[in-house]
Amino acid sequence: MGFDTYFEVGDRTLIDYRKQAGDLPRFVFDSSDAVIDGGDEEERPESVDFATTAAGALAVLEAQGFGWSACVAAYGAVRSGWASGGFLTGMYMAEEYRGGDEAELQNARRHAEKRVAEESEATPEGDLAALGQLLAASWLDGAVEEPLFLHEFLWGDMPERSTDHISQVIDAARKASIPPLPPARAVETLGALFREARLVAWPILMTVFLTHLPADIPVSYALTEGMDDFEIDNRPSAEAFVDSWWTGTGGAVADYARNLGVLFGVLADFEGRMGSQYWFGQAIAALDHLESLNADRSTSTNKQRGDALERLVEALFNTEGHDLTVAEKNFRTDEEEVDLVLRSNLPDAFWLAQHSPYWFVECKNWSKPVGVAEIRVFESKIDDRKSSVRIGVFVSASGFYGTAVTRLKQAQTKNIGLIYAITLEDIRGLIERRQTLSNWLLHEGAMRVFGQGLEGIPD
Repeated sequence: MGFDTYFEVGDRTLIDYRKQAGDLPRFVFDSSDAVIDGGDEEERPESVDFATTAAGALAVLEAQGFGWSACVAAYGAVRSGWASGGFLTGMYMAEEYRGGDEAELQNARRHAEKRVAEESEATPEGDLAALGQLLAASWLDGAVEEPLFLHEFLWGDMPERSTDHISQVIDAARKASIPPLPPARAVETLGALFREARLVAWPILMTVFLTHLPADIPVSYALTEGMDDFEIDNRPSAEAFVDSWWTGTGGAVADYARNLGVLFGVLADFEGRMGSQYWFGQAIAALDHLESLNADRSTSTNKQRGDALERLVEALFNTEGHDLTVAEKNFRTDEEEVDLVLRSNLPDAFWLAQHSPYWFVECKNWSKPVGVAEIRVFESKIDDRKSSVRIGVFVSASGFYGTAVTRLKQAQTKNIGLIYAITLEDIRGLIERRQTLSNWLLHEGAMRVFGQGLEGIPD
């Protein structure tokens, strides 16, 4: 019996799944990459696939926070190389030491350690570039039956705790006349990361691999052979299956990412280079999850939908790095609750002039717009703490009634501070443009506070 679904790059299979559809390919395709060939209301399609190119897959990876620079930063934050360095030191010593006294042995050791130390000076980007070159060359060489360590992905297995992959890469590097330590260190680190966080390591490895392949090489995920098991018997059922797989894997990836929040926080902080790209990627996943919940509200609770909006907004604030951080979530007192409390270190003179080291954020994922009553409650929360809070951000997925818009304009005249109104449509635009929220508030948001750009829904 054959396999049901295949993830392929060029004319080779990278992963295949028996009797299931895997979640990993979700990282490299856009929903528009789905291709259903043939079929109608009565006839089964000839094929059901996702199809793109290496360039297209890299664009999707970057949109999810796994662009080249982000991957280099993430790898650099966790880079090890102890095993690789020890392996190479022993190898170099064996090449030089041909027997003799203790002095000759120590001399061989010093020379070996010097060679390893020189190779250790490679940057994180140098490590990944060297690994990517070796992987691509091996993959494109038709005479190589099992391209380096990538053959393990044929069954979706995790890399074992052994030096086998390290020795494979060292051997390939020496044949290619490049220093072995950088790519060996990369494969050692990524192997360890795979065992701890597969859904971080896999897209990083894909970015490294695909970056070094021809831009137009085909990348596809074939669901065709599994049509019997997936109960695909006509075009509508094929479309339903594709939609279900896309939504389900998106939710699974987003949930997994949230469970690895501590790890991602460490990576996002690495020299400030990864944070923005990564968190915009998380915002994309969070928006996708939120919209799937809102599409059919009967399948989720009010709390689930509210939490989904808060996670989306939190991801957007995290794109600001240290300038705007989440100090507290679901801050409660005996009388009230605030969804998010932000600590502002924004350097722009406008924000400094507001004298608001903390911001309050309210999130409403209702099926109807927000009215004036909710704005009044939010005003009171800010007014009670105006010595330290003079900026509020009110996020409403369904927009605002006209009376609420009018009330927002009046907040500044009451010496309460500034209250910004943001809709889900605004958030979609921010994510598409990769625009930080603070930048938006300084421009479009400011005009809205002053009475322009948000007409509201008449009461």
